[in-house]
Amino acid sequence: MKTYMRIMLLLLVVVLSGCTPIASPEQVQGLTKEEAAQIASAAVRQYYRVDVDTMDRDITLEDPAKLVESTTGEPIFRGIPVHVVLKRDPAPGEITAYHAIIDPNSKQALSVSIDVAEPDDKPSPASKETDLEQAAAEFIRNQKLLTPTAFQLVKSSFANPDDLKRYFYYTDGLKAIAIGVDTQLQQVVTFTYI
Repeated sequence: MKTYMRIMLLLLVVVLSGCTPIASPEQVQGLTKEEAAQIASAAVRQYYRVDVDTMDRDITLEDPAKLVESTTGEPIFRGIPVHVVLKRDPAPGEITAYHAIIDPNSKQALSVSIDVAEPDDKPSPASKETDLEQAAAEFIRNQKLLTPTAFQLVKSSFANPDDLKRYFYYTDGLKAIAIGVDTQLQQVVTFTYI
């Protein structure tokens, strides 16, 4: 009977361990969760001019070595993705989450995105394409993401007023960047060096 109980207990442990979600690693390539969240928080403060606290948020790191393209086997990201998500219901207009891709060597953000809760007031009508393009260009200039005199619009996504984001692609010699503008908020909510 003892052998039967041990086998059943072992099977239960195996089944339960297979059913539990995989936890975020505490550290990836020498970068800890807390350090990554602080770098991402500083980037949100710098680029979006918003202070965000990490105290009431879940922090998740992803290992880029496990995120590879199926056809080439190459990593999808050039850095370590970190996600900082609010644990409670957000207030209108509050940042519900922010995401960054961090270079583990330089500890610099290569990409920063924010998710904003819908404001209480009625959303404004979708912006004209020229307004969205101007918002993206001004963000690049104000944040000095590329050389101010050398960047140009290379490609933009299809304009659909129902889209939350509109992407613009700029280049500066060998550098390229994608800028995302929320059509309802009429503000930049993401950028990524590509």
